[in-house]
Amino acid sequence: MSELPTSLELAIDLPLGVVANQLRKVESDLRFLSAKSATHGDNRGNGNPASQVAARLEQINETLESIRALLADIERDLQPKSASAGRRRDDRDD
Repeated sequence: MSELPTSLELAIDLPLGVVANQLRKVESDLRFLSAKSATHGDNRGNGNPASQVAARLEQINETLESIRALLADIERDLQPKSASAGRRRDDRDD
């Protein structure tokens, strides 16, 4: 792997490392809640708490979709620009 310029490392790479660690913590918390929900799954008699949980889950899913889109944007922005992408159709070699 090539060395990143210091400015790119400070501006992008290090903060992404922090975000990755935060997401691993969130994943751990969600694993815990998933195990907890499996043991409490039989207590579905109260409709109101279940609807509140469903609303929270929907918010989480919307946030995850946004995160995926932002990651795709970052990946696209950091991809090296290929030489062929900048060529005009008139400059073809055939």
